[in-house]
This record gives sequence, structure tokens and C-alpha cells, in this order.
Amino acid sequence: MISESMKISPRYTVEDWKVLTFSTEEEWQKAIEIFEDRIRRRFLEPVARIEKYEYAGFATLALDCLLIETLQQFREGKTQTPRGKSQEYFARFLTETSFSEWFTNEMANMFYEQIRCGILHQAEVEGSSRVLIRENIPLASLTEDSRGLVINRKLFHQELVQEFETYTSKLRDPSEQELRAKFKKKMDYICRLSEKAN
Repeated sequence: MISESMKISPRYTVEDWKVLTFSTEEEWQKAIEIFEDRIRRRFLEPVARIEKYEYAGFATLALDCLLIETLQQFREGKTQTPRGKSQEYFARFLTETSFSEWFTNEMANMFYEQIRCGILHQAEVEGSSRVLIRENIPLASLTEDSRGLVINRKLFHQELVQEFETYTSKLRDPSEQELRAKFKKKMDYICRLSEKAN
């Protein structure tokens, strides 16, 4: 059983979510505000504090990878990433959002294996992949041997912030009923209003 006073974001608790009936547009906007506070304060603001450091690339991308996975869960209307589907979720996010300008399906899978798994499991990137912050490189490109990726972590993070802004903007549109239903399902699970995974 989760405590109603447990914080689901720096400014809001489970109780703040539970009192919402979603019967008015004002309550939907409040729900989105709670979500925004959760994402901005737990992910985006910490990155803003560390990204200026020259060697903060891995830390920045680690937080970005956590955010990608949770955003994809919201997009899919899933309470958790289904077992064995994490790579598929990452590939879909990187090829079905604005990131598709830089990522083919092959590159998205390479990102998952060499960048995401490398950083989160070994605290290093794998293969020939590299994480850089130079001004003259694109957001993502293949390495010379085509067996890895070069990621411009500054541009990558900026694109992720923009994708978050796009998602929240769509949530604010009352006509986006399916998107809102998926969003509510994930937030209800976070607040343990639903014990059932997925």
C-alpha cells in the first residue's frame, strides 16, 4: 500500500492525484501540471545543472535514457515496459518521434545496445560508439567503421526536451482522448491506484 503523502513529484503527492476526478478540463490541466513537475524536476532540471561539465556526457545520457523509457510507457499506455521489450520500446521512440530524422531502426537498436545498456549496466559505451559534445557534429551518426554511433549529447538532450514539450502540448489538447487515456493509465499506476501491470 502506498502512502497518500508520498511525493510523486517535488510539489505533488499521491493525494494530489487521487482527488482528481477528470470530470473537467481544469482537472485534466492540473493532472498534466503534476506530470510536468515530475519530469522537469526529476530529469530535466538535474541535467540542466550538470550538462555544462565537460565529462557529464554519460550522466546526462543515463538520465535521458530513463526519461525515454518512461515517456514511451506513457505514449504506449503501459504501466511498465513489458519484460523483454525494452529494446523495442527504445527503437520505437527513436524512430517514431522527431528523433527519426537521425535514427534508422538499425541505429536505434545500436543506440539501445551500445549507449543505453552500456551506460546503465557498465557505466561505459560499448563497441566503437562515442559520446561527444563538439559543435560540428550532428545529433547522431555512424562511426567510420559503421559498427557504432557518435552521439552529440547536447543536441540529443535538446531534442529530448523538445519531444517532451511536444508530448505535453498534445496532452493539453482536449481532443487527444486516446493519448490522455494512456497517460492517465500510467500515472494511476505510479500512484498505485491500479496494481495491475500493463
